[in-house]
Amino acid sequence: MGVKKWGQKVSLLLAVCMLISSLVAGCSSSKNDAASSSEQKMSSSSGAMAKEELRAESQKAATPAAQTQAASDLKAAESGTAQTPADGKDATMTVMPALGSDEAAGFNRKLIYRANLVMPVDDYGKAQTALRDLVTLSGAYILQFSENANTGERGGTYTIKVAANGFVSLLDGLEKLSPSLQRNVQGQDVTEEYVDLSSRLKAKQLVETRLLGFMEKASKTDDLLAFSNELSKVQEAIEQIKGRMRYLDQNVAYSTIEIRMYQQTDKKPFLSDPSKLSLNDRIQKAWNSSLNVLVAVLQGILVFLAAAFPILVIALLIGIPIWVYRRKRNKQLAAMRNQLKEQNASLNSLEDEKQGTIDAE
Repeated sequence: MGVKKWGQKVSLLLAVCMLISSLVAGCSSSKNDAASSSEQKMSSSSGAMAKEELRAESQKAATPAAQTQAASDLKAAESGTAQTPADGKDATMTVMPALGSDEAAGFNRKLIYRANLVMPVDDYGKAQTALRDLVTLSGAYILQFSENANTGERGGTYTIKVAANGFVSLLDGLEKLSPSLQRNVQGQDVTEEYVDLSSRLKAKQLVETRLLGFMEKASKTDDLLAFSNELSKVQEAIEQIKGRMRYLDQNVAYSTIEIRMYQQTDKKPFLSDPSKLSLNDRIQKAWNSSLNVLVAVLQGILVFLAAAFPILVIALLIGIPIWVYRRKRNKQLAAMRNQLKEQNASLNSLEDEKQGTIDAE
């Protein structure tokens, strides 16, 4: 009886082991089948993508010869065979596009920071020196600077570029220079634009590579010219995309801080309340205002004379001879009138004498 029970236990254990081994084998085979099916799907999808790209290129070819060459490449892709030209170079090209998840993994966000600060200070000279020292110690640099001074305040405007990792520390240092500063910080997320530019750049570089391959295979001058024109357009677009990406990289690497620093002065404004001024100040202000008006009038007269001087010279050159001629003529006319008067007077006297002799007779 003991031997029989022992045999039953051994057979049950063997049956359980066989069942477990069959289950493990079934799972591994199903995994292998799934992996093979996924690989087949990926290969078929990549082959379909390559066929579609070659078909689009064959439709975009500029000349019949180029269309024929692209069509042959398309047939080779569909049949699964690769054509090799006479020079031994591979005529087909397989490109595996990167997955979006692979690009997004470990990708840092692109943020551009910009701050606007208004800093009232007690002593503008000392604050300006402290600001320059702080900028130098922070590894930043002043991009633009302008200074102004009027009757009410004295100050300046600064545009500072600082590395992104030192942006916050520089703001804290500026707050120590002017505790009552007004701060406005803005951030711009350009990650989406940068990813889009990267994708466009890869696509353009892929087209550039294909065009270079077509130019190597082209045998006619017309084909070379057509591909060369398309290649120049693609390369121009690549340079534009790279320039935009460099601009974004520079603005992400260096943040911008715009500062308006000013000091209130003790000078009184030009237009102040007369009731708050003393009699002395009011008299002096009235005297200064009168002098300013007189100086302004004299300056206006001088400006008018300077502007009218050429016209006056021309008028004198033309008017003086006319005036001399008319004066001489008037003198001659006056002399003639005097002679006529004398002649008339003599004639009248002769007539009177004749009349007197007649009357006497």
